Amino acid sequence: MNFSRILTLIIIFYVQNIFSQDLSESFLKENAQLIINESKTCVFTTIDKVGSPSSRIMDPFVPKNDFIVYLVTNPKSRKVTEIKKDSRAVLTFQNMNGYVTIKGTVSLIYDLNEKNKFWKEDWTPYYKNKESALLLKVIPLSMEIVNSNAGISGDPDTWSPVKISF
Repeated sequence: MNFSRILTLIIIFYVQNIFSQDLSESFLKENAQLIINESKTCVFTTIDKVGSPSSRIMDPFVPKNDFIVYLVTNPKSRKVTEIKKDSRAVLTFQNMNGYVTIKGTVSLIYDLNEKNKFWKEDWTPYYKNKESALLLKVIPLSMEIVNSNAGISGDPDTWSPVKISF
């Protein structure tokens, strides 16, 4: 190997190390939480009766850093029918720098004590009372994150985002 080839390899290695980001799970979760906190709404996708995606904008509540998401809905809504048939769902949150997608399973919460624990006051004007509302609890199975400001951009060839499994 000649000197210029060695020097080129050293420069490439140096530049890659300068611009690489520590993509530890804690770093990824911290950046995902920032995006979720900045999102006022999320896209909630379920699977309809013919197996197609069914999406709508919803107002999420994420009370802790465990990425369990709570939503509220009318118990007679189509999303409830879809969840009863197939509990898999996807939530997508977005801000100016990127997005977070959570794939998980949904539980239907009828218990008033649980509703009281995880009720977001912003929901109150849309429901006569908490008894008439249904709380949805999304338990994450995996999460994908893209945050350009934090250097989280995924695979450069396939554009596959960085993924965390729970």
